Amino acid sequence: MRRYSFCAASLLSILSLAGCEEDVAGPTGVDEPFSLYGVFNPQLPMQTVLVAPVEDLLVAESRDVLDAVVTSTDLNSGKTYIWQDSVSANATGQLDHIFVADFFPAYDSRHRMDVVRSDGEHTFVEVEVPGKVHIKDNDAGTRNLHVRVSGLDDEPFSLVRIETIYEVSFYHVNVPDTVCATPRRRYAFSHKGMEEKANRGWEFTTDLNLLYETMRSYYHNDTGIAFNHPLQDGLALLRFGLEITVGSLAWDPPGGDPADERVLVHPGTLSNVENGYGLVVGGYNEEATLYPSSRAVADTPFFDFIHRDGGDYCLGTL
Repeated sequence: MRRYSFCAASLLSILSLAGCEEDVAGPTGVDEPFSLYGVFNPQLPMQTVLVAPVEDLLVAESRDVLDAVVTSTDLNSGKTYIWQDSVSANATGQLDHIFVADFFPAYDSRHRMDVVRSDGEHTFVEVEVPGKVHIKDNDAGTRNLHVRVSGLDDEPFSLVRIETIYEVSFYHVNVPDTVCATPRRRYAFSHKGMEEKANRGWEFTTDLNLLYETMRSYYHNDTGIAFNHPLQDGLALLRFGLEITVGSLAWDPPGGDPADERVLVHPGTLSNVENGYGLVVGGYNEEATLYPSSRAVADTPFFDFIHRDGGDYCLGTL
């Protein structure tokens, strides 16, 4: 049975090409030459793709340049880029061939990557880079905040990661400056699976109150600060935001979480590579600070210290 190298960590990590695993069995009797894994990111000046030969032995014995010519062509502009091989050891000690090219792929662009061995064997993949998106919240003055992620054009895209970000500190009504003196902590919570398809994008509703007790427990464990007077002390909400990973449609396995290793480790479950294995997609991270109204925060146990319009209580400008 042949085996192939596989980056089994979340493809979110492939945005920085980290967390690769090895020793994943491939199908018997395959003739495909290469596995490819990576993300074309329009926000980065250097693109990186892992190129792994499909072979009997996983662990490379030398740092010799891989027998492969790697190119990509921007199908919009027609420009072709030649990728260079670089060899690095991952966390397991396995040597990985990371091919790099210096260019910014445009938002809403299409690319073809070709990997050709000296005997003519050829692996290729077409990659779509999603367009830009706009994040907007609809505040109805309650704890239920409606968030919409819309594309700036009509091209569909997937949301690979959706996280709400809370920045909080401790506050006591009788000692207001505790909010400035106590540690600030940042907590992120996934909302993947809550989104629903909308016109030109996605939308979901988050309950600002839902995770308050969880955060209070986290904050106590992190800082040792106790909440002894529920009506007088609690968490001050300093910032609320959204962080997402926008991906091409290929980065969206049917019935599975794109970040789930159980999906990724099975060849063909999540693959868009021709005459080979793996997944090369387009994607990027985006974030936005949201500003729930005073009425909305008042509908939760949080004390309202959100820095609206650049204000900051601790600087005397809130």
